[in-house]
Amino acid sequence: MRNKNSDLISVIVPCFNSGKTLNRALNSIIVQTWDQKEIILVNDGSTDKYTLEVINKFKKNKNIIVINQPNLGLSAARNKGCKYANGDYLYFIDSDDWIEPETLELMYTKIKNNKKIAFVFSDLIIEGNFRKVIQKEYNFFEQLFINQLPYSIFISKKTWSKYGGYDENMKLGYEDWELNIRLGSHSQFGVRLALPLFHYNVSYSGMLISKSSKYHAQIYNYIINKNKNLYHYKNLFKNWIKWRRRKSSYPLIIFLPLFLIINLLPNNLFTAFFIIGRNFKWLFTRNKIIIFLKKIFNFSMTQ
Repeated sequence: MRNKNSDLISVIVPCFNSGKTLNRALNSIIVQTWDQKEIILVNDGSTDKYTLEVINKFKKNKNIIVINQPNLGLSAARNKGCKYANGDYLYFIDSDDWIEPETLELMYTKIKNNKKIAFVFSDLIIEGNFRKVIQKEYNFFEQLFINQLPYSIFISKKTWSKYGGYDENMKLGYEDWELNIRLGSHSQFGVRLALPLFHYNVSYSGMLISKSSKYHAQIYNYIINKNKNLYHYKNLFKNWIKWRRRKSSYPLIIFLPLFLIINLLPNNLFTAFFIIGRNFKWLFTRNKIIIFLKKIFNFSMTQ
């Protein structure tokens, strides 16, 4: 059943030479059960002939606004789209990803029913080299240390505008992480919608993933310096106290000593430490630890 609510939702879609996946992304928005929507397609300096043909085709759709700009990067493309958005709410999706048909309606309902939250994100389905459902809880203390939330958030335009949008200096990635941290610093917190609605296309040979990993320490130090007050040890401890009993994806106790360690490492070793840790992070998930402890307990009981 289609919803004809009066609130307009603007979906921001940046695109750079991704014509092969753009059809899928845009069509997944067009078929949304929420009728009151517009699509802001930002062509971020695409040069690929096929991509330009696809973009020109969608110009004919009255619900799609096409904006052209030089290649300024993902942050600038998203910000440009937001400036042209007429909606009361914003939703972000890149041109190689796609969403389930009820995504906008469910996210709108979630945020309208909870006045204390600033943005909504859903569980995501990893697509590409493998397929897997990823479920992450929102915990602001945890978010200070790891970039784990989907970039694809649902947020009011008023909130987005008030806190400045994406940092256009961050051309190597993690711009969504920095925005989430900045929002949290103003007590603008997110909430998980526990449904797999967002399809995230991953290729480990992808440019942005490679850059983000390669420059992890450099980017993270930039985030820390921009949000210095949050990373003072006194404030870190205060946030740990505040968030320690909230749901999290990992045991929060690991992050303070981890932060002490990485502060002692030069950037190259910190980045290497991050890449190794990312490959073994499943060892530290809350569920894995609980299962491990249960196995030990059951083994001891049988002896």
